[in-house]
Amino acid sequence: MKGVPFRLEIIEADTKWIVTCSSECGEAIIRVPAPYSESELQTALADVAISLTKSYSTSITRGDASTERPVREFGKRLAHTLLRDEISIQFDRCRNLAKSQGKSLRILLRTNGPHVDRIPWEYLVDPSRDDYLALRVPVVRYLRVMNPPPPLALTLPLRVLGVSARPSDLPPLEEERERERIERAFRQNNSDNVSVHWLSGDRWHDLAKELRSGSWHVLHCVCHGGFDEERNSGYIQLSGDDGAARRLYASDFDRLTTDSPSLRLIVLNACESAASRSDDIFTSTAANLVRAGVPAVVAMQYEITDTAAFTFSSAFYERIAEGSPVDKAVTLAREEVKMTLGSLEWATPVLILASDQTRIFSLQDSDASHPVPGPRESDPSPGRQPAKRLRLLAEVGPCSHVALGPSNWLATACADGVVRVFDGTDGRLVCQCMPIQREEPVRVAWSPWRRNVASRHRDGTVIVWDLQTRLPVLVLGPGGEDDSLAFSSDGRWLALTVGDRVQVYDVRGARVRDLPVWSREEACRPGQPRTLGPIAFAPGDRHVVVACGDGLVRQLNVQGRVVTRWPHPLPVSSLAFTADRLATGCLDGRVRLWSWEGRPLQHTDPARHASHLAFSADLPLLAIADDDGNVVVRDLVGWNATTATSLAGRPAGLAFLDCRGGLVTGTRAGVVERWSLPEWTAAEGSAS
Repeated sequence: MKGVPFRLEIIEADTKWIVTCSSECGEAIIRVPAPYSESELQTALADVAISLTKSYSTSITRGDASTERPVREFGKRLAHTLLRDEISIQFDRCRNLAKSQGKSLRILLRTNGPHVDRIPWEYLVDPSRDDYLALRVPVVRYLRVMNPPPPLALTLPLRVLGVSARPSDLPPLEEERERERIERAFRQNNSDNVSVHWLSGDRWHDLAKELRSGSWHVLHCVCHGGFDEERNSGYIQLSGDDGAARRLYASDFDRLTTDSPSLRLIVLNACESAASRSDDIFTSTAANLVRAGVPAVVAMQYEITDTAAFTFSSAFYERIAEGSPVDKAVTLAREEVKMTLGSLEWATPVLILASDQTRIFSLQDSDASHPVPGPRESDPSPGRQPAKRLRLLAEVGPCSHVALGPSNWLATACADGVVRVFDGTDGRLVCQCMPIQREEPVRVAWSPWRRNVASRHRDGTVIVWDLQTRLPVLVLGPGGEDDSLAFSSDGRWLALTVGDRVQVYDVRGARVRDLPVWSREEACRPGQPRTLGPIAFAPGDRHVVVACGDGLVRQLNVQGRVVTRWPHPLPVSSLAFTADRLATGCLDGRVRLWSWEGRPLQHTDPARHASHLAFSADLPLLAIADDDGNVVVRDLVGWNATTATSLAGRPAGLAFLDCRGGLVTGTRAGVVERWSLPEWTAAEGSAS
């Protein structure tokens, strides 16, 4: 629903302000004395900054009226200056019009002057309600850039690319905490509408390559910021090839936005990213990015705590993915910070738009923002047959992983801390395993016997369970935040990724191998991404296969020597294999088939990247699931897509049942379903 805009422009003219408004209800202009002299404004802004800091200080009682008083008085004085005389009349008319039409009012603010550009207008107080306007209606800075991009037709999930800068010559940021907390917030909220991918590197080259190769909708930056006095321009800082800080100006983004037509929003968690230092508002980093072609930028006008940053970001992205205009999403995210934390940091984020167009995305499917358990109608391409859902096996609540084991048993890693095991043919609950500490499991892996399943938990702990007794038979201490683990086919070995190494344990829990993935020469290269992805044992169990952040999938022997390499342009997020071939799902959107000697066999056309892959043990089939929940089954003989379906949410697991029992899928919402494959599945009616 389109809102009712109230455009407000403040022009600084010596000791006076020229205030102009325009709306559907008419126009007005007034000339008023500035509410503060230059020295008084500096003092008032300093008091606001002190109050803001006190509001999140642990030594101050949260909600203390004396802490907030300077900010509220500042906001009232601004409102008394702006919302008066004819402007006040027009504002009331516009608000009443919005109410009568069932629409929302939004304030589009433009400033012109070295002092008015520095004012935190988000603290304006509504004189008729004695409350902050920005907590009730959107308060937006807009710049009227020529020819801003139109709203992007969005197919969920909203794709957010995160980059966290770690230059060696700058103080470290709490970027790991922000990354983990934002991702955890989405998991706890059971979000299938937002997909967040964090860039493994932090160089300009890494960012440019990823933005140009993927259909990213949002760029989220955690970095240092600053202002270049000589260039009269703000900047953010990434890492150069030598690991030291490298400044990134808006002109550098101009080239990227041209090559990234889906990018509509940049969120800058960087100091001074919304601040300008002269009477030209375009000197700020955020405004510069808008002028460079980004329709909307959220930036910070003050320093912001980690807790407030992730609270704001998670709520903001959720509202965007639900189809809210960007200004409404910011307002609701402000409210979330205010009600959750009670601090004044809700006003720290600033929204800057290229125009008065606040809807930067338009949802393709109005129902997509409210996914519900159950199948959606698929639209198979010519030659594909739709898969038929045989039955809903289970609804386990939010979960991060579903894995198929022996005898068609399914293990689920549930967000409530429980590992649940089901029969994959009829959905019967077999058992539940509950760690004492109830730390959330993030990954499960089966041994070759259905008695044992391993779970890896949020704190890095690995537990091997005896499903008969429902008790741990092996517990390995925390080994980092990696989630990859795999049993060998004979059950003698358990492999884990820990940092930039692969560790292998025997059945007694003794570590028998500690293999470095990168050679000394590779590890010493500047900007070398040291992250690891999925892991598996190669046929014969003598080698391990691991996906690496540099795009290489490596096969390591027992000494840690690389015996086979499978190169990719971007990191690999999924693996599957048979005795004669390996399948990889790369972030460039292609699924590739390889021989075990490293020879490429087949590949798909670029699409959404495959988050899950599965080979059938009985038939020449490969199942592919992408982050949108689209599942395609390909015939390995002709490499044709034979079957297609769509899940109600992001996938958490994908597998073929034995004995041609069909396909099993699990979503992040915890919906586990069994599907028939019309051309292949035998006796499907017996399971319905």
